[in-house]
Amino acid sequence: MAGAKYRQIADNLREQISSGALRPGDQLPTEPQLAVSYEASRSTIRLAIGVLTTNGLVETRQGMGTFVRQPAAPRTVLLTREEDWQAGEHTDAALPPTGHGTDGPVTARFLAETANASAEIATALHVAEGARVVVRQSHLRLGQEPWSLVASYYPMDIASGTPLEQAGQMDQSASLVLAGLGHRPTGYQDDIYARMPDPAEAEFFQLASVVPVTVVRRTAYDASRPIRLTMYVYRADQVQLRHEMGSIPQGNERTSLHAGNHGHRRQQVRSRSRH
Repeated sequence: MAGAKYRQIADNLREQISSGALRPGDQLPTEPQLAVSYEASRSTIRLAIGVLTTNGLVETRQGMGTFVRQPAAPRTVLLTREEDWQAGEHTDAALPPTGHGTDGPVTARFLAETANASAEIATALHVAEGARVVVRQSHLRLGQEPWSLVASYYPMDIASGTPLEQAGQMDQSASLVLAGLGHRPTGYQDDIYARMPDPAEAEFFQLASVVPVTVVRRTAYDASRPIRLTMYVYRADQVQLRHEMGSIPQGNERTSLHAGNHGHRRQQVRSRSRH
């Protein structure tokens, strides 16, 4: 009965939100007030609020209360886009939002360092787990809003002693540097999945509730080997991913599935392109 009670309360509050009785920015009654209204214990009310929080409908602000969240307006990312590296475009510009008529993302923070390759990175780059790799990371914002975390990993036998190791951003694109070293990018492979954010990602995206992130893991290859792994991390309820093939008449594009619908389980989708 207790389990059914908190679900009934959550369903009732969800209906109030969807009907507009509770609007974005409205504060929910306090726990004691809800307990009286629904003739339930405060622990049951907390369970109901937890369901709404997990569903992304409300957020709790420390010391202020629980509020209805503003519905996310997802932006579309076109997966068939890659950086125009021969024109000097950098890796973190490869997957910008499309169709919004706004300025592109700007780099709010940049960091270059060496690190030990995790199992995921080692597998993608064909290096030993724990091997040293060069990491170049960007924090991107759209206006004042966090947009994406981008990290590119390079095998040390390629990057050592090159501009890829320098602390600041490069004038040349990383792919131009790679091409100059004899590693001209010829193809890309995307692996896409959703997972829960780590603490650094939760802080960057200002996540006050349980929201997964969407990861696009793009591996760049030369004619014989992987030469770069780039991880593009997005807040899942703010991004939808689109893959286009062939010629699409203008104005006939379909709306993509919301990236947040990938769910909380890790799911993987793979696509390939050759250039």
